[in-house]
Amino acid sequence: DKASVEKSRYLKALGADVVITPVSAKPGTPDHYVSTAQRIAKETPNSFYPDQYSHPANPEAHYRTTGPEIWEQTEGKITHFVAGIGTGGTISGTGRFLKEQNPNIKVGGADPYGSIFKTYKETGKIVETTPYLVEGIGQEVVPPNVHIKYIDDVINITDGESFEMSRQLGRTEGIFCGGSSGTNLAAALRVARDLDEDAVVVFIICDTGEHYLTKHHSDEWLKEKRLLEPQKMTAGPDQRHKGSERAAITGLGVSARQAERSAREDERAGFDSDSRA
Repeated sequence: DKASVEKSRYLKALGADVVITPVSAKPGTPDHYVSTAQRIAKETPNSFYPDQYSHPANPEAHYRTTGPEIWEQTEGKITHFVAGIGTGGTISGTGRFLKEQNPNIKVGGADPYGSIFKTYKETGKIVETTPYLVEGIGQEVVPPNVHIKYIDDVINITDGESFEMSRQLGRTEGIFCGGSSGTNLAAALRVARDLDEDAVVVFIICDTGEHYLTKHHSDEWLKEKRLLEPQKMTAGPDQRHKGSERAAITGLGVSARQAERSAREDERAGFDSDSRA
């Protein structure tokens, strides 16, 4: 009952019977969505259960396709890869391939606050989860397809940051995406702010905003969740670097004093600070 209504309506339009399970159900209990899917598959003749969390074809597909595509399109210059951690397929398969090409490539996992992966990566312990609103990433348990050895760091992102970044992508880049894509961008920005101009950071845009028109793309929903306040981050280019070949990304959490100092630097450099994205 956490998934957006658009997803249910989409499936119903294709003729599916949609079974809603409670988000409060714990892994391994009969009402949990994975247990429910397994039960329905067993009870339904000629059914197919993809099992994204455990089936090795999930990370293997990204090892064979996503990883090579990123490597080729960046001409081997990628230095950092950022993706959400959900079933584990994207980050594990892609991370494995990229590290085989260049072991120095850093893989960052984008994870919502409340999920287990950051603590698990740092301590090896699975802690109790707390609720979060972003869909499609984060877990209460570690799925078999999450190959933690390929992940160098896990970056926690708030719901507010995720949704603000998702909305900014639509308004500044024309990319209409879901909340987990915003999580990935927020994590990529967090990584990029400490890197030099030669770094190449790639992150995944993994879903469409059409599934979330009644959620974070709705001002009313954000107001209801008290999340309409813009986060202090930007998906736009930093105009201080417009003389360089590749635009840099502005950092996170810029204070008023930092912004004022930055504006003065721009004026001394002969740039119009009003043009900043």
